[in-house]
Amino acid sequence: MGLNSLTSKLWNRQGPSQEAVITERKTKIVATLGPSSRGPEKIRSLIEAGANVFRLNFSHGSHEEHLAVLKDVRAVSAEMGAWVAILQDLSGPKIRISNVEGDFCPISDGDTIELRVSEGQLSNAKAIFVEAVNPMKALQPGQRVFLADGLLELTAEQVKSDHVICRVAKGGRIRSRVGIAFPDSDVDLPATTKKDLNDLEWGIKNGVDYVAISFVRSAEDVIKLRHVINDKGSSAGIIAKIERRIALENIDEIIAASDGLMVARGDLGLEVPLEQLPMLQRRLIEESNYRGIPVIVATQMMHSMITSVRPTRAEVSDIAAAVMSGADAVMLSDETAIGEHPQECVRYLSRVALAAEQTFAFEEYKLRLRNSDSATVPDAIAYAACAAAIKTSAAALIACTETGTSVRLIAKYRPHQPLYGVSRKETSLRRMALYWGVRPISFNSGENREVELEQALKIVQSRHNLPNGSRAVVTGGRSTQTPGSTSILEVCEMNYR
Repeated sequence: MGLNSLTSKLWNRQGPSQEAVITERKTKIVATLGPSSRGPEKIRSLIEAGANVFRLNFSHGSHEEHLAVLKDVRAVSAEMGAWVAILQDLSGPKIRISNVEGDFCPISDGDTIELRVSEGQLSNAKAIFVEAVNPMKALQPGQRVFLADGLLELTAEQVKSDHVICRVAKGGRIRSRVGIAFPDSDVDLPATTKKDLNDLEWGIKNGVDYVAISFVRSAEDVIKLRHVINDKGSSAGIIAKIERRIALENIDEIIAASDGLMVARGDLGLEVPLEQLPMLQRRLIEESNYRGIPVIVATQMMHSMITSVRPTRAEVSDIAAAVMSGADAVMLSDETAIGEHPQECVRYLSRVALAAEQTFAFEEYKLRLRNSDSATVPDAIAYAACAAAIKTSAAALIACTETGTSVRLIAKYRPHQPLYGVSRKETSLRRMALYWGVRPISFNSGENREVELEQALKIVQSRHNLPNGSRAVVTGGRSTQTPGSTSILEVCEMNYR
């Protein structure tokens, strides 16, 4: 396709309607809730704008505040008939400095400053007191130290018995309780703290759909969390946040142990050279795609819209690159939590994602998956369903699923047709909200598979105004009660008009 014909195809001064964006967009949107977006009406406006998953950030807020928000999400989404997932993001072992004298103090390039273990002292321009980590054990001469997400940079020069002498490479203002990172060190901290376990118990009790685990080092971190979740009788999925350099070394095992991945570019950008971040993001997306688990790209997707009414051109390009690389979802953090224009952020993100999907390289994507369909029978059925939909010119794909696994596997192959997940279980339907392109359909538990399928076909034909004789490719299992039993593929005609 030449540039002129591509421009002609894409150009539309008005752009797609918001209704079209929400209906057609396949990339899912995760929106963080906070002071700017709490309350039923604000939550309603975010769902109307296109939010599919709401993130509760447990680095901030009390259990009482989060419970009020969760109840509002459940009530509003039920009233709207929208299947919306809730993602509980555990704070993890974030390393911070103590409070600063006067709340902030300046340090200048070339200054020397000491790092010490915090015992409740106030930090100042001469000494910074570090919580959770002993800097004498974490640092060696020549290694870097970042403060405030990399806005300030120090270099360790001498490691003494009770402090580390550092040189200020990039100065600025030190604020109370800012994060501190040691990008050249392998800081040995558990991914899950006592606070996280307490927060997780709250999340399980209140039925969160996903739990994001911060600062993952290895698959063992995920497996330990899985045991806690299973022991409590929860089916919440685990999203592993990739924020540490060591996680990249163990990425295959982490992906195999997780239900989803988050490319957390903020902290990861402090652990690796920034120029490597785009390539690492692409690799993490590709590996998640290959395994068939959803991958979320996060951090500063539309950072300028915390205050601005429009995103920058660079932000639009960044979002489009993530979508065209194969991301299942893109996430907003401060933009919707504390920003001035949360609804506009989601609306813009919807429009940009939809536009990027129009030029998604499906053939190139399929080549990346190689022989990934050979692992299990359900995966092979999912691959065959997508192929059958093309061969039969089907108008839709329908997966009858107990846990949501079969529809997730179909989504892995990025079908062109509308994709529906049919389930009796509300937990499965909500989890589908994160899966690329999936539109959940619910049924009452008393209905058998034949009735479910007939009603699903009626709904799909009605929603898309399809003529009689239109085809749908349907997958499912012989048993409606046995998870993971997907073994049937059939092509059905819709004749319900």
